[in-house]
Amino acid sequence: MKTLSCVIFTLLLGTLISCKNPQKPAETLSELPSSYVTLNDSLVIHYKVHESDEPTANRVTLCFVHGFGCDLNTWKEQFADLRLDPSLRLVFIDLPGHGQSSKPHVDYTLDYYAKAVEAVLQQLSTSPTVLIGHSLGTPVCRQLVFNSPQYAGFVDVNWVYCFYDNTTTPEYVAAVQAFGSMFDGPDCKEVIEGFVQSLSGPSTPEDVVSYAMSTMPHTPQYVASSTMHNLIDTCWWTGESISLPSLVICTQNSGIDPDNMQKMMLLYADLSYKELNTCGHFIHMEQPAFFNQCLRDFVGSLYLGD
Repeated sequence: MKTLSCVIFTLLLGTLISCKNPQKPAETLSELPSSYVTLNDSLVIHYKVHESDEPTANRVTLCFVHGFGCDLNTWKEQFADLRLDPSLRLVFIDLPGHGQSSKPHVDYTLDYYAKAVEAVLQQLSTSPTVLIGHSLGTPVCRQLVFNSPQYAGFVDVNWVYCFYDNTTTPEYVAAVQAFGSMFDGPDCKEVIEGFVQSLSGPSTPEDVVSYAMSTMPHTPQYVASSTMHNLIDTCWWTGESISLPSLVICTQNSGIDPDNMQKMMLLYADLSYKELNTCGHFIHMEQPAFFNQCLRDFVGSLYLGD
């Protein structure tokens, strides 16, 4: 009995200690535990999820999809701020060929990327969901909507589109194709380094440039080349409009046309539009307070039912 009493005492003591010292919630995106989903028995997609333990009737999922050469850590400022809102479930994904996801030698089409994002969301059974895509992440999310238009909203963060229509000139097509071919050769890393510098604005913080330099130039050459060639393929740029409530946040430093808002109105039937001129390509990193408030306002404007 003495031995049994000691065992019981030890178990009770352990329970009391664990109650007094619960596991500390992640305060940074890097501290958030990783999760994985396997697609087609071989493609492993890395992602992270945060949601409050507080019960809430109408929780909304925000799915963040990063741009070319980046990883889910590009959204660290969004996690730091939005994690405090119990009404939000945050999902951060590493696209195939990026971050901690698999990097197979395959054709990196927009549809290939979109199906990877869809696999994560299906595993989580998320609804309602707002898709948030930065740069490359925007056409990936657009393809996701075209594949299954069941989402609650769409946020386009600074993507410059390929506009192929009956006014397209041969010079425009040649310039777009030349851009895609830049990533083909052995100098791909140096090309991407120059690309990063071109994405910076006059007031881009050094830590944002450092982040981009730490990830983008290290993209495998075969991933970069395949992604860029597929990205500019005319098959993806039909001019089809998205009917979901949509928010576009863009910057003039990304080379948008003077009539960019009018063009976006053709691509998004229900559009809210924000255009900046004071930052570079990584709006969500360079001006996180502004970006996060825009995101909150947009999500708050959606009618998501009871």
